[in-house]
Amino acid sequence: MISWQARALNLFLKQTVKRSIENTKDVNKLRFQMRALDKFVFGTSSNIERSQSMREGTLCDEIKLKFSNSKKKLLYVHGGAFVFKTPAIHNNFIARLAEPLDLHAIVPDYPLAPEYPFPAALDSCYVIYKSLLDAGTLPEDIIIAGDSAGGNIALSLLLRARRNGLPMPNCCVLISPVADMTQSGLSSVENRYSDALFSLDVMLYCRNLYLEGANHDLHNEEISPLFADFTGLPPFMFHAGSTELMRDDSTRLAEFMQAHGVETHLQVWREMPHVFPLFEQLPESKAALQQIVDFIKKQQN
Repeated sequence: MISWQARALNLFLKQTVKRSIENTKDVNKLRFQMRALDKFVFGTSSNIERSQSMREGTLCDEIKLKFSNSKKKLLYVHGGAFVFKTPAIHNNFIARLAEPLDLHAIVPDYPLAPEYPFPAALDSCYVIYKSLLDAGTLPEDIIIAGDSAGGNIALSLLLRARRNGLPMPNCCVLISPVADMTQSGLSSVENRYSDALFSLDVMLYCRNLYLEGANHDLHNEEISPLFADFTGLPPFMFHAGSTELMRDDSTRLAEFMQAHGVETHLQVWREMPHVFPLFEQLPESKAALQQIVDFIKKQQN
């Protein structure tokens, strides 16, 4: 049985955000609605220090424990359907990861579509990963994570890094990642109405903005990393909700990665909304966060 908080959140998202943006063809309206949602966060711990920096031409939020000299880095690629951002929600979640793990988190404010379509966001995040290595950060001290569209970019980043001969990070955590731009998973149809946040029409609209209507091959591994060869990638953890549109992106990624010998941990949570670990009000979010912390600690031992 899911928590009453999760039931309330599902109802709130369906009746407000999803209803407001359903069938939208206006990216500014979508951004406005998500800015409103971004206000529903609690304050971060007083132990957390936040700042901003420019890394390889991209503004980044930097989140870490106060007075920490930890060498461990978390490169977190935020979600937002490739077209919007919710920095308060994301940075709050990342702070909840950084504190128990004593990580220095780097969150790129990568360029958004449609103003900057594919591959601008991927290019931006890739050069930041490369710069961490070039600056002397050991690959075993780097964790890559991302949610939703950020999960797509994070995984594509690793595939590009492997192709270019860069070392792999310690591990990777993906929350409800977008991995299949062809929408071939059963959940794209099965969960068309049960997804509490997005409709399929909105997802396809954002996909087309990201790809700028050009004749891209949707099976390109930097667009749909589900279709890549995963040999040699580091350990992965996935979290997804059973009733979200992109559930099968996670389940199939886990299946295909395991077939290529990648250590994979998958958790599909009953009736949880898209990227539910970011909503700290949920008991399920706290449980998922603890699983992520335990997974990362295990990989670093």
